[in-house]
Amino acid sequence: MKIIVVDDDDLYCELISHSVAALGHDVLSVDSARRALEEVRNGRSVDLIISDWMMPGMSGVDLCAEIRRQPRQGHVFFLLLTSRESREDYLEAMQAGADDFLIKPFDHEMLAAKIRAAERILDLQTELSESNAQLQQSNRELDEAYRNLQKDIQAAAKLQLGLLPPDEARFGRFLVSATLMPSSAVSGDIYNFFSLENGSFGLYSLDVAGHGPRAAMMSFAISRFIVDQGMAGKLGSAQPLGAHIAELNKTFQSAPPDNDYFTMLLATISDQGRMRISQAGHPHPIAVPDAGRSPYPLGQGGFAVGLLEGVTYDEFSVDLADLHRIVFYTDGVIECGDPSGRLFGIDRFQALLQATSALPLDEVIPTIKAALCEWRGLSEFDDDISIIIVEKVGSEQGAS
Repeated sequence: MKIIVVDDDDLYCELISHSVAALGHDVLSVDSARRALEEVRNGRSVDLIISDWMMPGMSGVDLCAEIRRQPRQGHVFFLLLTSRESREDYLEAMQAGADDFLIKPFDHEMLAAKIRAAERILDLQTELSESNAQLQQSNRELDEAYRNLQKDIQAAAKLQLGLLPPDEARFGRFLVSATLMPSSAVSGDIYNFFSLENGSFGLYSLDVAGHGPRAAMMSFAISRFIVDQGMAGKLGSAQPLGAHIAELNKTFQSAPPDNDYFTMLLATISDQGRMRISQAGHPHPIAVPDAGRSPYPLGQGGFAVGLLEGVTYDEFSVDLADLHRIVFYTDGVIECGDPSGRLFGIDRFQALLQATSALPLDEVIPTIKAALCEWRGLSEFDDDISIIIVEKVGSEQGAS
């Protein structure tokens, strides 16, 4: 260590300096506190100062206080030599910043022990400082990685939103309104609706298990597969809708430990008002009848996609003649929890759809979102939510 010995008594100063040098340390001896302070102010590197308490001009306690006021990166250990032993003297020295004391006349072995203790403390402080520096560097790197990740997620969110159709559309006698409310920047829910060559239109809604980036990546891959394989364009053919879902089930088989899977609903609606549906573990669509009658669920449920090979998916038809709206949604709606953990539930959702049946279509989804936020007590959700509402134009309560 680099040590400064301060004592106005030349003999004491020489004895202490000799003892310190014998321990293998670099020693500078000075005869006054002011000289020691000048050395420090002039940039001399020092780890330990051993100073007498009582000296002319500036005392050892005053020197300690001044050292503590100097701008330095590392701690300077301060050892005071004194014949004082009162409680008040010790408190005064500690308040000035002294680290330890050595009673005069000093003992060489005790001095060596005090210096070794100071060295251990300074070594620990150096290690701590280095660890803190490494931690700060790691934090900076983590912050940078987090910022880059956020940029990537925002880019993925923008890309995912680009896959969605407009919030509103019209297909012949039918109006469509839809929304996606992700629980994070990106969503495991995705949907689409599109015209078919035979004058009808098709739609699908899918919900990948979980949420966040992993689920979003899978929903993106499925959506791209549907487009790239031309599946959407084939929905107007006589081929059963369940066969298309079976093809997805074959392509997206999950494997341990991830066991990724998704639920899905595939439907076509003709301009004559005939709807074909195939369900794969997706929530039941809700039919909202004309004339304010009670809504009711449709379908049998089916099995989720990607869990088992060889699963077949049934198809059923619905005559829309007496229906005002059909509502397709993901389970984030009915599984939305209030602060006590109660779920919004299918009955409450059906009652809400009945209460909003007379509203213009463009007001229905905002009303549903407001009701879910009020139920939850927050404007954010634990799970992704997507909703598609199809309304028949010219129905008894329909929009125009």
